[in-house]
Amino acid sequence: MVPINPKQCAKIPLMFNKNIFLLLLGQALSGSVVSLLTFSSALAGQWLLGHTTLATLPVTTTLIGAFVAVCFSASIFQKYGRKRAFLGASLLGVVGASLGIVALLDQSFMLFCLATFLLGFFIALNQFYRFLAIEAIDTTWQNNGATALVVSGGILGGILGPHLGNVGVSLFSVPFVGSFGFVGLLCMLHMALSFLLRLRPFSVKESPKVPLKTLLKEPHFLLATCACGLGFGLMTLVMHATPLAMHAHGLSYVQSKSVLAALSKSLSPIRLVVLGLCCYVWASVIALCSVSLLAFWLCLVLVGVGWALSFNGGTFMLNAMQSEHKLRLQGFNSLCVFGGNVLASASVGLILAYGSWAVLHGICLGVVVLFWGLSMHLKHAKNSAL
Repeated sequence: MVPINPKQCAKIPLMFNKNIFLLLLGQALSGSVVSLLTFSSALAGQWLLGHTTLATLPVTTTLIGAFVAVCFSASIFQKYGRKRAFLGASLLGVVGASLGIVALLDQSFMLFCLATFLLGFFIALNQFYRFLAIEAIDTTWQNNGATALVVSGGILGGILGPHLGNVGVSLFSVPFVGSFGFVGLLCMLHMALSFLLRLRPFSVKESPKVPLKTLLKEPHFLLATCACGLGFGLMTLVMHATPLAMHAHGLSYVQSKSVLAALSKSLSPIRLVVLGLCCYVWASVIALCSVSLLAFWLCLVLVGVGWALSFNGGTFMLNAMQSEHKLRLQGFNSLCVFGGNVLASASVGLILAYGSWAVLHGICLGVVVLFWGLSMHLKHAKNSAL
C-alpha cells in the first residue's frame, strides 16, 4: 500500500474541524458587525449632526473601545478564559446596539458615541480569531491554512454587514434603527455560538517579565505588526471615507452599499505583503485619476485585496514566531492594529472636510512609502547583524 502523505490532505480536516468551523462562523458574525458599523456609523453620525466634520467620530469611539479591550486582553483571557471573555464581549455588544437604537430615536449624538464605544469591546474579538485558529488544530503544517480559512470568514461578514446596513436604514421611520437592530441580533447569535466553542485552556505557567523594548526585538515581530497595522489602517481610512466621498460626488446610498459589498468578494488570504502594498498604490492612483462609480468600485476592490495580502501576510509571520511571550506579542500586535485604525478613522472626517478625496489618497501613498522604507531598514539591519 502506498503511504499517504498527511500534508496532501491537510485542507480536508480543516473544513470539518468543529472548532475551525465555529471560529469561521464567529469571524463572519463579528466581521459582519465590523463592516455594518463601518458602513452605517459614519452616515448615521452625519444624519445626527447634519455635517461631515465629526461624522466619523462614532467609528472612532468604536475603535477606542476596541483599543481599550485589547489593552487588557491578555490578562482577561488568562484570568477568565477566552470563552467567558467572548461571552462577555457579546453581551456588551447587545447592550451597545440597544443604546444605539435609543440614541437614534432620541437623536442624541453623544449617546450614540457611547453606544459605539461599547460595541468596540465586541469587535475587538475580531482580532483574536486569527490567533485561535492555529490552536484548534494539532498539525503545524496546517497553521497557515487554518488561519487563512478563519480570516476568510470576513468575506461573508463583508457581504452580509453592508447588506444588513442597507436593509436596516429604512426598515423603520427613524433611519439606521433597523441597522443597529441587526447589530444586536448578530451579537446575540455570536453569544450562542460562543457556548459551543471548545478551546484549550491557557497554560498557567508564568513567563518571565521582560520590558517592551526586548519584546520588540523578537524576529520579524516589528515587520509583522507594521504589515497588519498598515493593512487595516489604510483600509479603514479608505473604506470610512468612501461612502461620504461618493455622496459628495452625487452617487446614491444604494450604490455605496454595492461597492462595499463587492469589495469583500475580492479578499483572499495570500501572504505577499509587498503585493498588498502595490494594490494600495494602484487603488490610490485610480482614485486620484477619477471619481466615477467604476473608479470607486475598482479602488475598493484593490483596497480589499491589499488588506488581504498585507494583513494575512503579517499574521502568518506572527503565528510562525515561537516565543514564551506569545500572549503579550499578540496583544501588542492587536493594540497597534487598533491604534492605526483609531488614527485613520479619526482623520477621515477632517481630511474630507478640510482637504479632499485626492488629499486622502496622497496620504495613503505617503504611508506606503514610509512602510517600504521601514521594511528596507529592518532588512538591512538584520543582514548587518548576521
